[in-house]
Amino acid sequence: MQLPPSLQRALERLVATQPSAALEQAATTLSTRYREASAGNAPAINSLLEAVAYAAWRMPATYAALRAVFQRLAEAQPDFAPTRMLDIGAGSGAAIWAAAAQWPSLRRIVALERQPAIARIGEQLAADADLPPITWQRADVLALDRLPESDLVVMGYVYSEIEPAARAILLSRLWKATAGALVMVEPGTPAGHATILGARAELIKRDASILAPCPHTADCPLAAIGDWCHFAQRVARPAFQRRLKGAAAPFEDEKFAYLIAARRGAPPVNGRIVRHPITHSGRIELRICTAQGLQHITVTRSQGEAWRRARDSAWGDGWENDPPKDIGDSGAE
Repeated sequence: MQLPPSLQRALERLVATQPSAALEQAATTLSTRYREASAGNAPAINSLLEAVAYAAWRMPATYAALRAVFQRLAEAQPDFAPTRMLDIGAGSGAAIWAAAAQWPSLRRIVALERQPAIARIGEQLAADADLPPITWQRADVLALDRLPESDLVVMGYVYSEIEPAARAILLSRLWKATAGALVMVEPGTPAGHATILGARAELIKRDASILAPCPHTADCPLAAIGDWCHFAQRVARPAFQRRLKGAAAPFEDEKFAYLIAARRGAPPVNGRIVRHPITHSGRIELRICTAQGLQHITVTRSQGEAWRRARDSAWGDGWENDPPKDIGDSGAE
């Protein structure tokens, strides 16, 4: 996956406005601070330099993860055509760019961001872009009693930054504002998955339809064996980001956990592939989350259509066929 050309050019122009050495130092410092931050204590981004460093360091991967999740929502509900979007903790606007690429139907976007420096970067990147009208609001979501009703409500890499004691109240407000679908994305770590599971449990209590990734509303079978549910999206690193990170590889794999909840249900997939398929000569092994729990299945070349589906499937895809052969569960990988 690549950034939209117009976004990449806007980021390149933005990066060029800052001294290279200072930008690299700011990016490294911010990365360390975010890794060490605890819930409710996300690092503040106070200066233009820090805001540019954050956008250059994180925006490609954040865009890629949100774009991948939005594609899952479109797969689950092909007729979903949101016109109103609410982006909570919008940052530099990665989710906005990803949603606009997925749904040309969008007509109005509200971007809520509590840090003015990063909100200004988001506005600047979107200023001359072919995006729907965006209203930027500088506010802390926890200080708002009411959120605007929207067809699509997005909270990307934000929920885990909220104090655990405040999450249930916030989630209630998010769900109340959701007219269509609520999308939540967190880092693809055990902690990120645990955060998603907490939100999932609360939303199930509110009769939300879980569209993805879960093919059921039972307890997570991965959590039960000490594993965690996450996925990955490969994204091309722009040249400016390779310089910033001192990275030789032209790509990176963003690992993320996510949840899509909707007001109306959709026919569930039979299962979800939760690890990379393992391909051997004449057979493919799949690890699938199903309503019956985790299943390890083997699909052989002789199985025709199932073989073709397995051959074309990837980590994170739905699995619509009934498992042809259950070979048991070997536990966490």
